[in-house]
Amino acid sequence: MTRCRNCGDNWNVRATLKRYATSTPGMPCPSCGEVQYLSREYRERSMLVTLLIPLLMLIPAFFNIPVVTMAILFVAAFTAIAVIHLATIELADEQETWRQRLYE
Repeated sequence: MTRCRNCGDNWNVRATLKRYATSTPGMPCPSCGEVQYLSREYRERSMLVTLLIPLLMLIPAFFNIPVVTMAILFVAAFTAIAVIHLATIELADEQETWRQRLYE
């Protein structure tokens, strides 16, 4: 579950869904009000998991699968990826950029 790095309080499901659905870089913690950002490690992991969707598009090129089965597969994959993203969200106190990694 999503945990605030400042106060250590767990975010409720509604706050986690809101964090997942917004495109703003930071979001205030529902408990302490401190702005929390997605951690760099989480963004890297989520990028790799999200790359699975284009790989699923290659399945019909190699196998003769009906359209209905492919639609069900895509819906199941999208749901699984969304659940994985929501279950593994990690927060950081400050916004971490990709450039910081080069100098660490």
